[in-house]
Amino acid sequence: MRLTLFRFLASLLFFSPLLTQAGTMKVYLGTQGRGLSKGIYLCNLDSETGRLSKPKLAAEISGAGFLALHPNGKFLYSTARGEGNQVAAFQIGKDYMLNPINLQPSEGSGPCHVSVDRTGTCLMVANYGSGSVAALKIDEDGSLVKSASAHQHKGSSVNLRRQKGPHAHSIYPGPDNKFAYSPDLGIDQVVIYNLDAATATLKRAGSARTKAGAGPRHMKFSKNGRQAYVLTELHLTVAVYDRNPESGLLGQAKQEVSCLPANSNSEGMSCSEIRVHPSGKFLYAANRDVKGELRDSISVFKVLEKGHIERIQTVPAKVEIPRNIGVDPEGRWLLVAGQKSGNVPVFQIRSDGTLKETDNEVTIANAMCVEFLKPED
Repeated sequence: MRLTLFRFLASLLFFSPLLTQAGTMKVYLGTQGRGLSKGIYLCNLDSETGRLSKPKLAAEISGAGFLALHPNGKFLYSTARGEGNQVAAFQIGKDYMLNPINLQPSEGSGPCHVSVDRTGTCLMVANYGSGSVAALKIDEDGSLVKSASAHQHKGSSVNLRRQKGPHAHSIYPGPDNKFAYSPDLGIDQVVIYNLDAATATLKRAGSARTKAGAGPRHMKFSKNGRQAYVLTELHLTVAVYDRNPESGLLGQAKQEVSCLPANSNSEGMSCSEIRVHPSGKFLYAANRDVKGELRDSISVFKVLEKGHIERIQTVPAKVEIPRNIGVDPEGRWLLVAGQKSGNVPVFQIRSDGTLKETDNEVTIANAMCVEFLKPED
């Protein structure tokens, strides 16, 4: 009996990301880099208590609204919107401060999102203002090479205020690193590219449509790579697509689930970020109240059979304008970047995926992005 119990507990410790050894994790917080905020900040997260240390300025830069880590953990990249529509490369020092390497043009206006492919040889950037995307080669020293592969999206959609033209809002490498996916809010499409990471080139392969006026913003993939979860900013939904691994295409959405409870007043609301729990069993989405009526919230979804999802919880975000959220690599804590309120609260993630408020938070003006540095093996 005792041996059986021991084996059961041991299996939980081995397989569950919610039950890992305590330690300290590094988390970088991107900000607008103007006014009271100066750039990219560094905090320590206690993985046992969820407490954050006081933010320390790691790099001074304007417009670091989105961050992306290199797979080797030695470099970090950011948008540099206030530096003349550029992207920035940093080396992570032994003290975890960020040492500038170089800047390169984003090949468009209003860079809002960056990502690094799984081999660490290619950085991709989405430009909201111009509705374009680009790929840049990453050299061995982490520096960026000027892009030789930029693409302009074309089209419009039904929302006359937000969709008069293309607005590429993000771009991601696919699960197999052979394709790249760019949700474009302005044209209600996820534009899909063949990705050659070694040469940092993109070639258009097709697209997947959302409902008219939905405004796709960000997306994530299921843990097995068979589904894509697309967050729509304007319709406040998560659209679920099956992904063809051969062609990389997504086809038609097989499910759309509201981020808000039934009968909610969605006027003046929009969505910002979606994250997948390390276990692959849960999704998290941030909902913003742009009318300032304090309806900002975080929604939790449970992943069901064949990648379908079910919303199981919506809780107050404890911030004004949750621009971004992040789940720590162990899957125990969720952080919320409060853009307007200037705070970053910490939520505990229970074993069933739901969120529990804590008293842990830090103050940081114009918080825009949360990016965890994964602990070394």
